[in-house]
Amino acid sequence: MALGPCAKCCVGAFLLDRDDPGKVIGRLREPLLPANENEREGYVPNVVYTCGAIVHNGELIIPYALADHATGFATAPLSQVLSAMN
Repeated sequence: MALGPCAKCCVGAFLLDRDDPGKVIGRLREPLLPANENEREGYVPNVVYTCGAIVHNGELIIPYALADHATGFATAPLSQVLSAMN
């Protein structure tokens, strides 16, 4: 996939059924992690991406890369992420 300077990529979230992972039971309407002002410049601007996340003490911890030049971490209370899904 080639991304140009006008592309925008963000991190979203959805929840799959444990017994039937082909069934989506919830998803966020808005991006979980969009590119912020500091992440809009770089080799590939307006892009954040992750290879996964972990839950620790009720917090969703998301390591991510941005604009192909740096990395960061984002956190969110898991309960708030789940309650925002529909």
